[in-house]
Amino acid sequence: MSHERQSQFTESVEMYLKEIYLLTRDDESAKTGAIADALGVSPPSVSDRLDHLEEGGLVEHEKRRGTTLTDDGEEAARRLLRKHCRIERFLVEQLNVTEEFHEEACRMEHAMSDDVARRLDAFVDLPPECPDCYDHEAQHCSRLFED
Repeated sequence: MSHERQSQFTESVEMYLKEIYLLTRDDESAKTGAIADALGVSPPSVSDRLDHLEEGGLVEHEKRRGTTLTDDGEEAARRLLRKHCRIERFLVEQLNVTEEFHEEACRMEHAMSDDVARRLDAFVDLPPECPDCYDHEAQHCSRLFED
């Protein structure tokens, strides 16, 4: 049985898209230094990756002004973040994983196909506003531990 490929992007590209998406929810654009800090890489590495992402039509980057996602980049980032939230909810609600569930979800989100991730909906109650309910600072859905 063939499953829909998890993504057309590498794990690294997915991490950049997700981080830029989260950073631009609070600010107009994501600054290179903020992306570097969030991903634990050097600013020159970020600049190189942003050039690659811009060539791929996923971001718009202006030196000294910051980076924003294109419609395609935002769609990919939201899809990945929604998958992440599904996995977190499954780990916490179904498997009672309360320690390191975020880290586990980060590892799994890149390997799991979109099809399998959608099948988790049979086990978890994903808020309709997902992924907008994701708390960047807490690194999980803000509604995950609601009663």
